[in-house]
Amino acid sequence: MSQYIDSYGVETLHGRSLPFATGVKLANQDLTVIALWWDGDGYGIWVGHFLHSCRRNINLTYIVCDNENYGLTTGQASPTTPLDVKTKSTPDGNHVKPFDPIELAKSAGCWYTMQVNDKDIKWLTKAIVDAIQYEWFAHINVNQECPSRRRW
Repeated sequence: MSQYIDSYGVETLHGRSLPFATGVKLANQDLTVIALWWDGDGYGIWVGHFLHSCRRNINLTYIVCDNENYGLTTGQASPTTPLDVKTKSTPDGNHVKPFDPIELAKSAGCWYTMQVNDKDIKWLTKAIVDAIQYEWFAHINVNQECPSRRRW
């Protein structure tokens, strides 16, 4: 994503966007810090980073692109894949109940959390601007209708 916006961007180690963003913000409180990740890593492999970022409530914005699968690794089920969906990793259907990222964020102490659709540019833009202007940790779950969305 850093190639598409006019900013200083860093592509960190796999799954480490929130720890890196936290370090940047702690090192320079005056910077506007935005971390971006996807549902498989942000809500699966590295969910602990997300929960503790909600708890710490440091002033940064976390945007998660949620396409309901591990799109880069050919569409395995992710933590947000709906029940009964057949994927490469669940050929008989997904039997693990997906969680709601918004409710998860709230349960961990995040006060600014919302879900938007990537096709609604006006609302998505407003959500991002509002999140950046919010004084604490802000979380946006973007229903991402990318080419890998629902392509299990």
